[in-house]
Amino acid sequence: MLVGLTVVMAALFLVVIRHSDTARNQEINQKVYRNLAARLIDEHILEGETADPSAVRKVFDRIRVVNPRIDVYLLDAAGQVVAASGQDAIKHASVDLTPIRRFLKGDDELPIVGDDPSEPVRKRVFSVAPVALSGSESGYLYLVLRGVSRDTLAQQIKQSYVLRETLWLLGCGLAVALIASALILTLMTRPLRQLGAVMDKFRRSGFAEQPEPLRLPTDEVGKLTDTFNHMADRILAQMTALQKTDAMRRELVANISHDLRTPLASLQGYIETLHLKSDQLAPEEKRSYLEIALKQTEQLSGLVARLFDLAKLDSGQMTAALEPCALGDLVQDVMQEFELAASSKGIDLRCSIRPDLPLVMADVGLMERVLRNLVENALRYTRSGGTVSVMAAPVADGALVEVADTGIGIPEAELPRIFERFYRVEKCRDLAAGSAGLGLAISKRILDLHQSRISVTSAPGRTVFRFVLAYAPKRAAAGAVQEAADLRPAEAAPAKRAVPSLAYPMAER
Repeated sequence: MLVGLTVVMAALFLVVIRHSDTARNQEINQKVYRNLAARLIDEHILEGETADPSAVRKVFDRIRVVNPRIDVYLLDAAGQVVAASGQDAIKHASVDLTPIRRFLKGDDELPIVGDDPSEPVRKRVFSVAPVALSGSESGYLYLVLRGVSRDTLAQQIKQSYVLRETLWLLGCGLAVALIASALILTLMTRPLRQLGAVMDKFRRSGFAEQPEPLRLPTDEVGKLTDTFNHMADRILAQMTALQKTDAMRRELVANISHDLRTPLASLQGYIETLHLKSDQLAPEEKRSYLEIALKQTEQLSGLVARLFDLAKLDSGQMTAALEPCALGDLVQDVMQEFELAASSKGIDLRCSIRPDLPLVMADVGLMERVLRNLVENALRYTRSGGTVSVMAAPVADGALVEVADTGIGIPEAELPRIFERFYRVEKCRDLAAGSAGLGLAISKRILDLHQSRISVTSAPGRTVFRFVLAYAPKRAAAGAVQEAADLRPAEAAPAKRAVPSLAYPMAER
């Protein structure tokens, strides 16, 4: 492209030089010979007040000998050629008088070109002067100054030292410009070539290897390089996330397969036993088998329900209907639900709720689900003789809720992953019986709907989950309290049964 552009520029320069050199020669010739026609008339042609035909022919012959590049024509008032120095070469018998009048007027800049009767298609500079012809007729002595216009460009270059030097300098300049342009383009495209090589290597690696960083100037190419570096980092992060998701998917298939297969196999076994040995079983055995089968179906239903809830939370179909609520009452209700389970495992349930705890903004149903999941998780991993406690207290930015247990603890390396779907720290199925690793994931997503962040700290014998719920606005809280006071007499609901002190030591309440 550069070579082609250089050739085009050279040709254009040659055309411009030829045109300018021709115009310059025409201007010089016309200025030098501007008054030649008038002098010839005064000195050689006029005899008295009219042109002498014999003198005109002598002038023609003399000019053809002295300067063959000047053609002389005698024109009448209409521009018709009356006589010429080369009568045989005339191809057009008339001359346009408009350039002649402009020349005689003397106001226009030179050169002024006019017709050449020997070459009608070309215009040439001239010298002209009015002359009186025989009788009362007037005319013009019209001199066509050919100069070097018939020479070709090669002839002009050969005859002119200045033109040769000019063209030599022009060629050197174009060569320097070509080399400089090639160097500039090479330097400008070098960062692009480097970036292209890095991108091609990144593509060949299957977008799996970190490309080597490029440090380029902060120009457009540098900005493009920065964009590519960010894009590569994003692609690698997404590839890592995909690999992680694929590993979780495989783990999910294994976990769900086990969690579904165990109760299904048990359910199928008891139902087949009832079907095959119905007549041989005692009523107490039938009832026991049916209770076990019912328990397995409840476990399956719970697992399917948690999967469905998690799917709705992930897809954004579930929203939180926030309203002022008494967090202390909610915590107490949830703790009562697990009283029997805790007693059967020999675990002490403790509840600590500050009496000055304000109302919070929460979805009661979803928040009950969070508390139930956390308490159930704590009970599952706490051994007999341990303690599970729930604390709710006011802090600066909301109500702090802590669910703590004295269980086996969570390894520090596993803490970042415990809120992932289907992730379980333990490898022993006995500890995770009835769990698919969904409770903490569901709890985290519900708290996300409440604009709350759940955190966990753990050590052997002490694990604490924490989150903060925003306070209800004062006006909304006052309205909720008044509504509860108005409804209480009308409902006449039975009082909630007292919580046994053995199961719920609540001195602070």
